[in-house]
Amino acid sequence: MNRFRALVRCAAGCLVLVTPCTAWCATRPVRIPMVCSRGADETAFTASVTMPEAMPSGATFTVRIDSHPSGEISHFGLNYIHDMTTQYLLPRGIHFVEGSARVVPDTGTANVRTGARAWHEAARIYMTMPAHIANGASYTPPSLEFSAQIDAPTGSHVAVEFARYEVIANALVVGDVRTECEPTAKPCRLAMLRVEAPASR
Repeated sequence: MNRFRALVRCAAGCLVLVTPCTAWCATRPVRIPMVCSRGADETAFTASVTMPEAMPSGATFTVRIDSHPSGEISHFGLNYIHDMTTQYLLPRGIHFVEGSARVVPDTGTANVRTGARAWHEAARIYMTMPAHIANGASYTPPSLEFSAQIDAPTGSHVAVEFARYEVIANALVVGDVRTECEPTAKPCRLAMLRVEAPASR
């Protein structure tokens, strides 16, 4: 068995996307198969995505990402993992609201809050946690929030996508080893929104 098989499965497969829901929201659980640069032959990113089903062009909405516990991070020869980073993509038709990406205070477990940060770059939203998680420990990532504005014509569809997951494992003898995971199918849509005509005045 590859020594990083359990590491990738536990660290990458436990995220949930949620935003406060009203009547116009829908929640869809998704399981996204991933291929990783090392580790398990089959691993997945799982999520439950809540976002509006339909909004008019020009409207702004917020996505909040609340994570589930990782489960025990345990593998023979592993010292710790660190620098866990998840990337989300806002493709054409959705524009990031500058300054809106943030790590929600007092969320997640204390062992990963310190240094956690979120930012936007080139149509991608990043959240990274530099903290060291020791072999045998577990963690829950802090929550991520960001807002986006719809810039697409009426009748079209826009989506928030999962792009990439990375983690660095520090192991005996070999030191730091980076694992990079990407969805097996692209684009990898987490949830889709229908663009409606603005409400008449």
